[in-house]
Amino acid sequence: MIVRNDTHGENKLKITRWILSLAGIILILGLFITGCTKPPENTKVKEIEFWTLQLADFAPYINKVISDYENQNPDIKIKWIDVPFSEGEKRALAAVMSNDVPDLINMNPSFGSTLASRGALIDVKQHINKEDYNKYLNESWESSKLNDVTFGIPWYITTSITIYNSDLLQKAGLNPDNPPKTYEELKPASKAIKEKTGKYAFMPNLTEDGQMIKMFNKYDVPIVNTDRTKALFNTDKATQVLDFWSNLYDNNYIPPESLTETHRASLERYQSGESAFIFTGANFLKMIKENAPQVYNTTRVAPQITGSNNKIDFALMNLVVPIKSKHPKEAIDFALFLTNSQNQLEFCKLAPILPSTLDAINSDFFREKPNADLMDKARAISAKQLNRAMAPVPPLANQKDLFQIVDYMTQQVLLGHKKPKAAIDQAVNEWNKILSEN
Repeated sequence: MIVRNDTHGENKLKITRWILSLAGIILILGLFITGCTKPPENTKVKEIEFWTLQLADFAPYINKVISDYENQNPDIKIKWIDVPFSEGEKRALAAVMSNDVPDLINMNPSFGSTLASRGALIDVKQHINKEDYNKYLNESWESSKLNDVTFGIPWYITTSITIYNSDLLQKAGLNPDNPPKTYEELKPASKAIKEKTGKYAFMPNLTEDGQMIKMFNKYDVPIVNTDRTKALFNTDKATQVLDFWSNLYDNNYIPPESLTETHRASLERYQSGESAFIFTGANFLKMIKENAPQVYNTTRVAPQITGSNNKIDFALMNLVVPIKSKHPKEAIDFALFLTNSQNQLEFCKLAPILPSTLDAINSDFFREKPNADLMDKARAISAKQLNRAMAPVPPLANQKDLFQIVDYMTQQVLLGHKKPKAAIDQAVNEWNKILSEN
């Protein structure tokens, strides 16, 4: 009989049991250590909710900026939400008054000042060092202040330029190579165009968004005192400016619709060849080219018409951080990244806008090149004239109500219901009632 020796099998079984026991000990020890040790806090990803206003068409650009930032800041995740322009103010107001707020919101200074007056926004200047602050156009910061609070970080800018029909100027005996540069030069040009062509030189929108206050600003008329509690525009100069526009209206040098129509109507009038000038952003050239190619072929561009101070105004979009943001420091850091010169310049190559940083404004991209087309010329003019930028009318609490008072004032004077001085005095009194409540 043969006896089988199982010593080898027994040894193998013992080794297997030993390995399993060791694995069990390691597993238990690992669980114990894990339970007793907190993970490092910097491994927790912070989500920044970022709202823009109708920028979905630029999704590839914005997504790339977000991706670049997240790669540099692996502990940050940006959640981007684009809001239709028509819903922007309503949704932003509801959000900042709730406990579920975005961390960074794109809006204009006018609405930003409304939220800032309610104490709903962070003073971003307190979180930005001097070096970063000085990279931006100073006037863009001034446009984002309410009293001592800097409520917004400047983003992109637009300025109006003079777009004009060279054929109509020529028919009126005017030199199309030397269009009017000031409102004072525009008056005799308007007279000549009306008398020799039967058309209006332009159609201003005099009762839209406090237009006359913006006009006062071009003549260095003070609007409010330093702490924005008292209106100051009841001056002789303001009376002269309002009388100037009343005279244009009385002489039929501007159409009656100047008191009722909006910018859209002015654009349509220009596209139909019924007016010689429109004062608007360079972005409207594309629309004119598509809708009225014959008019576009005779169109030229020039700098913005100015008042006595030779300064130009501009419109700004900025970024605000709600006071209830869970991550204000990170939101401001991302805003500074989004608005740095490199990222703004890339944005300007995709859209007819201007940057708010000095380095980007002075880039070669904005210099006029030989054989430049109309859009390139308009871009160069828009950027160059920022050297003469003035801070727009300071953001004011209840700004819409204040501007409505001014629009009504303008209407009353041009319709002959009130004299300029009396109308201005009444408007100032009504402003003071509102400003004193803030």
